[in-house]
Amino acid sequence: MSNILVVDDDVMLCELLTEVLSEEGYDVHYIHDGESALTYMQAHSVDLVLLDVMLPNIDGLQVARRICQRFATPILMLTALGDEASMLDGLQAGADQYVAKPFRVPELLARITSILRRVGLERQRQGLNNCTADLSIQFSRLPLTGTESELLEYLIKHDGIVVSKAELQKEVLKKDLCPFDRNLDMHISNIRRKMLQSGLSKQHIKTVRGKGYSFYESVNTA
Repeated sequence: MSNILVVDDDVMLCELLTEVLSEEGYDVHYIHDGESALTYMQAHSVDLVLLDVMLPNIDGLQVARRICQRFATPILMLTALGDEASMLDGLQAGADQYVAKPFRVPELLARITSILRRVGLERQRQGLNNCTADLSIQFSRLPLTGTESELLEYLIKHDGIVVSKAELQKEVLKKDLCPFDRNLDMHISNIRRKMLQSGLSKQHIKTVRGKGYSFYESVNTA
C-alpha cells in the first residue's frame, strides 16, 4: 500500500481526495500547510506528495524545493494556475508532474499510478544494482587461484551466454581443447566448491551438456 500525503488548505478537497484515494487502496494523510507537511515527512514514510501551490505562510513552490532538498519523494503539483509559466515554475521547483484545478479524478488517478509505477521500477533497478554489487564483492573475496579468477571473470562477462569449453581453453587457459584433458573441468569444479564454502550457490556456473558452461547472476539458492 502506497502512502500519499495531500498538502492543501482546501479542507473539502482534502476530504474528497482522501475518500477517492482510499477507495483506490492508498493510505492517505492530509495537511493544510507546508511547514506541517515537512515536519510530518520527517517522521513518516511518504511515497507521493500531492502538493497545492497556494498555501499559507510558505507557498507550494517553496515546499517543493525543501522536499527535494531533504527527501527523494515524488511530487504531483496541484494548482488553480494552469498557464504554461506556472507549470514550468512547478516543474523547476521539483514537481514530477503538474495538474491544474479543477481536475478530472480519472486523470489524477492515472498520473498517480504513472508516478508510483516509475518510482517502483527505479527502486527495483536500484535493488538489483545493489545485489550485483554485493555479489561482485563476494566473488572478489573467494580464495581463487589466478587461473580460477580469470575463468570466473570471463564467464561473468558473458552472463547468461553459453561459453564453449574450446573457447575457455583458448581464451583463458591459452591452449587448444584436447578430448581427454580434464584440466578445465577441474578448475570449474574448484570454483564451485569454493563458492559453496563461502555461502554462495554453485548454480551461478551451470554446465550445458555437450556445449560448455554458462554463468548466471540470478539463481535459486543451492
